[in-house]
Amino acid sequence: MKVKQLLIPVLTIALFILNACGGGSKKDYSKEVDEGTFSGNIFTSQALGWTMEFPDNWMITSKSSLESLDERSKAIAGDSTSNMSGIKRTLAFQKNFDNNFQSSWEDFSGDEAQYKRIISNIHKMIYNNYLNQRTTLDSINGTQKIGNILFDTYQIALYDRDNKNFANQLLLTSIVKNKFMTVTIAYNNDADRKKMLDLFKKSAFK
Repeated sequence: MKVKQLLIPVLTIALFILNACGGGSKKDYSKEVDEGTFSGNIFTSQALGWTMEFPDNWMITSKSSLESLDERSKAIAGDSTSNMSGIKRTLAFQKNFDNNFQSSWEDFSGDEAQYKRIISNIHKMIYNNYLNQRTTLDSINGTQKIGNILFDTYQIALYDRDNKNFANQLLLTSIVKNKFMTVTIAYNNDADRKKMLDLFKKSAFK
């Protein structure tokens, strides 16, 4: 597994508008994920044994916009070699430009030491990417228990030239059923952060 493959979905969440699916009528969201099923506002990933509710008044993010985001992120990072074919997109939804949730997984066959090295490298690459874009940031590592799964967390706060916090990202990673699971929560206010994180905390892994 290549580190860059895992990095791409979280590089520029706060920098591009994500197109979304939505509207007055119920839509078939199955085409917007690589793996998983929808039942009303409940998403289930059979591969991860993961079930999560999403807000029915928010929008499912289209897979095509996430693919476009990946390509833009690769261009910003100067990456012309990473192959994204191994990444499976799962639940992604958003309230608006600044507040959104993304998740994905990739097969993982390494051990705990390799996993720790990978996430350390991912955190460094994300941090350096923002510095290269001349964006001031603070970051902090931690953990978060979701059901019976312990996730490693990496929190980023971004600041403008007037030292005003304009965007934030919370990256959560863990190995679930021999798969490297990634969740990214982007937000610009505490209420939407709490809403997305609380829904994730209430999700179930079997």
